[in-house]
Amino acid sequence: MAEEEPGQVSAAAAAPLDPIALLRDAAPWLFAAELGTCLVGSQALAHACRAAGIDGPRPMDIDLAWGLDLAAGQALLQQHGVFVPTTTGNQERGTLAMKVAGRRLEVTTFRAGAESAPLRDRILADLGERDMTIGAVAVEVATGRTHDPHHGLQHWQQRRIAPVGDAAQRVREHPIRWLRYYRKAHEFGFQLERAVRSLGLEPALLHSLPREAIALELRAVLLKCRSPGRCLLELHEDGVLTTLAPELARQFDGRPAGPQRWHPEVSQALHLILALEWAVANTTHLDERDRLTVAIAVLCHDLGKGWTPAAELPQHIGHERDGLPHVDSLLARWPGFADQRATTLARHVCALHVEVRNFAELRAGTLAELYDTWFRGKDYPVELFALAVAADSAGRLGHGDDGPRVLAQVRGDLEWLRATCSEVDATALRERFPDLAEFRRALHEARAQAIARARSRR
Repeated sequence: MAEEEPGQVSAAAAAPLDPIALLRDAAPWLFAAELGTCLVGSQALAHACRAAGIDGPRPMDIDLAWGLDLAAGQALLQQHGVFVPTTTGNQERGTLAMKVAGRRLEVTTFRAGAESAPLRDRILADLGERDMTIGAVAVEVATGRTHDPHHGLQHWQQRRIAPVGDAAQRVREHPIRWLRYYRKAHEFGFQLERAVRSLGLEPALLHSLPREAIALELRAVLLKCRSPGRCLLELHEDGVLTTLAPELARQFDGRPAGPQRWHPEVSQALHLILALEWAVANTTHLDERDRLTVAIAVLCHDLGKGWTPAAELPQHIGHERDGLPHVDSLLARWPGFADQRATTLARHVCALHVEVRNFAELRAGTLAELYDTWFRGKDYPVELFALAVAADSAGRLGHGDDGPRVLAQVRGDLEWLRATCSEVDATALRERFPDLAEFRRALHEARAQAIARARSRR
C-alpha cells in the first residue's frame, strides 16, 4: 500500500466510487468480523466526507487494512483465488495484493497493537502510526463505523496538512514523510502545519532513503503539485533543498533572473516558479510521461545561472551551455527521476532555449549545424521541446500570454528545419564522397544551401 496517500482526482475525471458496495458484491468474505477489514487512507477519508456532506477526495485506488498477518492473509487470498504477487518491499511492510472485480487492491496488516487486542484498539494503534491526519482515517467495512482519532476530517475541511502526533518522530520513522508533507500540501493547496516546517532535524537524514524513493517524490512534486516551484521554494526556505539538489537550491537563493528589461519578475526563483506553473497548466492534454518530460526540462533550463560570477550579475552570459554539466549531475543523482528521453530533452532545452527563439536571425550554416547536432532524430519530440521553451518565455512577470505565440513559433521553425534538411539526399552524397570527413562537409553544405533556398521562399 502506498503509505498514507490521500490522493484525489478531479471531479470530472471519474464518478465517485463506493468501495464498500463494490467489495460487498465481489468479495463478501472480506466482511467477516474476525478479519477486521477496514478501508484506510484516501477512500476512508472520502467515505467520511460523504457521510458529513462535504466535498472530499475522489480516489480510485482501494487500500485496506486488516488483522491477519502476512502468512494467514496470503493463504486466505489464495483460498479465494484473488492473490496477486507483489514486491518484496510491500511484503516487508505487511502488504499483500489481490484482484477483485477487475481491480488491483492492496491490504496491509495493522501496523501496531497486540494481535489479541480488541479490534477498535488495533485500528486506533494502526492509525497512530500514519504520517498525516487526513490519511489517518479508517472505516470498518462490516459495520461502516468510521474511526478518526486524529481529526483528519476536520483538518481536511480546514485545508491543513498536519502530522499524526509528533512530526519529528514521524519523520525519523520514515524520512520520506518529510518530503511528502510538503508535496501533499502543495498538491491540495493546503496549509502545511508549522510543526513540519520547523522540525529541527538534519536534512542529511534523507540520505538514509533509497535514492529511487527520493526520485519518486520529486516526480510527484512535478506531476501533482499545482505549483511545483512554490513547493521547492518552501523546501529551500526550510533548509531541505540544498541536501536534495544543490543545483536547484541555487535557483532559489535570491539571485536575479537577468536584466529587468528581459526579466521584469527580477528574481530567478520567481521566474522558475512562473515557468513551471505555465508548463503544468499547458500540458494537461499530454500523458504522464510527456508532462513529466516537459516539467523536468523547464526545471533544468536555467541551472547554469546558479554559477554566474557575482561580478557579471544581473546578466548570465553563456548560462545556457554552462548549465549542461549541472543538468547531468542533478538528473544522475536520483535514478528514476528522468528517463533517457527526458534527460536528453532537458539538456537540449538548457542549451538552446535562448538561441531557438532567435531562429530567424541565425545563418543557414548555423541552422544546418543545429539540425545535425540536436534536432535530427527521427522521432524528435518537437512539441515537448517547444512547450518547454514557451514556458521559459511565459515565466516572466506579465508575459504569460507570450507562451502560446512562442510555442507556435518554435514548433513551426523546428518542423520547417527538419523537413528542409531531411530533403537532402544523404545517401547520394555518401556515394560521391567516400571519405567520411569530406562527406560530412558536403552534407553540411548541402543542408545549408537547402535552408537558404527554402528561406527565400518562406
